[in-house]
Amino acid sequence: MKRLVLFAILSLILCSCANKAMTRYETLAPVLKKEGFEGTIAKIEKKKDDLYGEKSAFLYHFDEGMLYHYAGKNKESIQHFEQAEKIYEDLYTKSVTNEAAAIATNDNIRPYRARPFEVLMMYQYQILNYLAIGDLDGALVEVRRAQIASEALYQKDKEKVNDNGWLRYLSAIVYEMAGEEDDAAIAYLKAAKAFEEGNVKMPKEVWEYINESLTKMDRADDLKGLKNETLAQTPKATEAREKGQEIIVVGYAGHSPILGEMYLSGTYVSGTAMNLTYKDGKTGNIGSFTVFVPPVAGAGSNTFHVGFALPEKKELPQRTSLFSVNLDGKMRVSPEKVADIDSELEQNMKDENATTMVRTATRVILRTIAAQKAKSATNTGNGILDLVKNIAVDVGQSQLEQADLRIGLFMPNSINVTRIPVTEGKHQVNVSALGAHGQVVGEYKLDNVVVKKGQKKLVVVPAIE
Repeated sequence: MKRLVLFAILSLILCSCANKAMTRYETLAPVLKKEGFEGTIAKIEKKKDDLYGEKSAFLYHFDEGMLYHYAGKNKESIQHFEQAEKIYEDLYTKSVTNEAAAIATNDNIRPYRARPFEVLMMYQYQILNYLAIGDLDGALVEVRRAQIASEALYQKDKEKVNDNGWLRYLSAIVYEMAGEEDDAAIAYLKAAKAFEEGNVKMPKEVWEYINESLTKMDRADDLKGLKNETLAQTPKATEAREKGQEIIVVGYAGHSPILGEMYLSGTYVSGTAMNLTYKDGKTGNIGSFTVFVPPVAGAGSNTFHVGFALPEKKELPQRTSLFSVNLDGKMRVSPEKVADIDSELEQNMKDENATTMVRTATRVILRTIAAQKAKSATNTGNGILDLVKNIAVDVGQSQLEQADLRIGLFMPNSINVTRIPVTEGKHQVNVSALGAHGQVVGEYKLDNVVVKKGQKKLVVVPAIE
């Protein structure tokens, strides 16, 4: 009877435990809207342990790094991303299979390792941080770290990890700034191929710079065979462009998706397959499919009803979709999209979905078998007592399963970039954040942007709305 009471209490505790990832979003989203980046940073620091905890240490530093970056506090951002990188590298060397607790409970028990596109974004932000504080050597170090990380991800799973066009393009810009023309040409070539294979169409301006750089190096033939080679002819470089003086505007538009839970239920036929039904999060329609699960030890020839949750992409309303840049009250340009985080997440989930589903289903089946055995072994013959006990067992084991909804909370929905050749001196840069229909939803004015001879000056516009 004591054991029964303890189990019932445990079940009630489990029932009351909300998914920490969802709690994190629900807590911080209103703060971001009302109090901005610094208010959100303060909230996170105040409730760090409750919102993140040890298992989500990477996400804590990743989120803080982004918020400090948007707030223009680049040194603090660098420190947090350095910690995130260290955590990622430490976890990368550890085997997932050693985390046995996740088999008995759920994926949230495992330390969060970061999705491939989050890893590459971490390096993008670090490069921009170092450029913002004028540390070109630091930016070069991050470029090379990014190359190592990209190669490691590719070697780990060649079928799932695509190259990142924006990261390669940014790396080429850094090499140009350092006067390393050969490395810049190689990076530009890799950028062209990455855009060709990725989920963002090659921006016209990006192609012009790639084409121009490789033509200067007598390597234009390396671009042959790419579909985008007819996108634009190499423009005649202006005097300012030839001198390398530029204002580079990086606009972060909108808020990337978060993850919600999709509940699936159905029947598992031992040794064969599961037929599952689910509700589509976008349309509300009921769908079904069959997934084959390897034989599970102890299942025998039994058939089980199973239910579990998987993560699904949950899109957020986007206030900012694109930008317009006005230079010195005369020139107006529109930054082009170089990264689409919405698409990155969607592709990542498609890549991981089958593995996650089989792992989760196997875990649920094992727990269902254990629960059935526990109920049979503890029957007392007292109908009411056994009923209460059986309900407690079922509730307890079902509440153990929670979908892993962890993801970086402050990524933009897209990244938009333009490079504007300028003369030496002081410039006025006005950036308008625009909604989906072109309406102005925000203004960012920088009155005194000083560009020295041969300098590339970075302007960051964080319209994370």
